[in-house]
Amino acid sequence: MPRTLTEYRVFIGSPGGLDEERKGFRATIDRFNEVHGNPTGVVFAAVGWEETLGGVGRPQALINEDLRGCDYAVFVLHDRWGSPTGNGKTSGTEEEWDLALELYAANTIRNIGLFFKDVDAARLRDAGPQLIKVLDFKKAIEAERKHLFKAYGHADEFCDTLERHLARWLRDHGAGRAASLSIGPDGPSVAAESHSLAVETAKPGAAETAAPSLAYWLGEAKALLELTPPDAQGALFCAERAVALATNDVDWAGAENLRGAARLHLNDLPGAIETFEAIVVRLDAATTPAEQERLATALFNKGATLSVLGRSDEAIALYDEVIARFGSATEPALREPIAKALVNKGVTLGAFKRGDEAIAAYDDVIARFGSAPEPEIKALVDKAQLWRDA
Repeated sequence: MPRTLTEYRVFIGSPGGLDEERKGFRATIDRFNEVHGNPTGVVFAAVGWEETLGGVGRPQALINEDLRGCDYAVFVLHDRWGSPTGNGKTSGTEEEWDLALELYAANTIRNIGLFFKDVDAARLRDAGPQLIKVLDFKKAIEAERKHLFKAYGHADEFCDTLERHLARWLRDHGAGRAASLSIGPDGPSVAAESHSLAVETAKPGAAETAAPSLAYWLGEAKALLELTPPDAQGALFCAERAVALATNDVDWAGAENLRGAARLHLNDLPGAIETFEAIVVRLDAATTPAEQERLATALFNKGATLSVLGRSDEAIALYDEVIARFGSATEPALREPIAKALVNKGVTLGAFKRGDEAIAAYDDVIARFGSAPEPEIKALVDKAQLWRDA
């Protein structure tokens, strides 16, 4: 029986020398369609210069027309930049990138992914004109702080990240919203049945092209921090977008806590402390449970950062402040920061051979939260019991 498939076209732009990535790009899309796409009625189609038909006119102009018909774009760079295209651009990739940005601004392209393959240290020491152009482009992207990118070491890593992109784009389709510029967390298999399928190319409608919401950026930042290892640079990018969209203290503090966590993972410890301290100052007189939860989290996070710096007495003082200020609270949102503060206090005391005090902290966790139903708190109780018995 005929059924309708929604097809999203994904463009790949890259200079020469990345054949493995271009092959992996197509293989990943084919595999994803087979496992995830077809059962949901959504498929992705790979588009690149390989699919561009010959014709009259400037070759790059033909590739550009294919890009204009795509819903997503992926750009991959390594140590080559490419050659001038005859249209005032220094390379085909530059022309495609600039066009993709125009299409994104016009809500025609839903998402742009940018990847940089790691360059060997010896090559960096002796960078020629081609590599210098790539490095200059990367520096410009970092300075503008407008576009997220992902660095990777091997084509397999690129394909793994691409698959997470596809999963997110598939979720975006189901949620009826457009994705934003982000890297994250998260062989046409329909060809044999094409005679019985009605295929439509999806383009964002008016309802789908709204700017990403605060909740979106917060969710992306949290998901990127939960990856193994965390994508801290990506989380920082998303958290900063959330900070800019926050319109009240609770949302602002939630975004800032994520921003501080990202800075901690990036080893910007002074920056992380500054971020958490800003929350403490602003919410010092917090009265609502939501504000108090953000404040407790910021105090805990600042303590954890100070502990990394070896400033253990200051860290313990902050854990004690969390317990003193909120220890009698019954609100569910405040229970986890209290439990975390007690566990971290015990670990810090134990590291300094203050065993009796550490055991007292662990006993406090068990006494307060031993029957807690929340999985996150149960895990903290188990950790306290383990450390106490060690």
